[in-house]
Amino acid sequence: MSLFIKEIQMSTVISLLEKIGKDANLRYADKTTMTEQLDPALAAAILAGSQEQLAAVLGARTNVICGVHAAEEADEQEEITSMFKAG
Repeated sequence: MSLFIKEIQMSTVISLLEKIGKDANLRYADKTTMTEQLDPALAAAILAGSQEQLAAVLGARTNVICGVHAAEEADEQEEITSMFKAG
């Protein structure tokens, strides 16, 4: 499956989630009705509630880590202050 098709499928999933989020009545809608417009493999993954299947169909990574390294502002500030005091 091409990257373009996977991007379209991802957009479709996001649009479906947005639609469900905007209309509280859709929370209790029939799952089959909600997914009938989707690719069969994508619908099966959603209906199964399977993260692994969904990731495989969409070509998504399942293990994503986001980290932030804090800057050492205190040390830098001390160096700047000491330079001005020395000068």
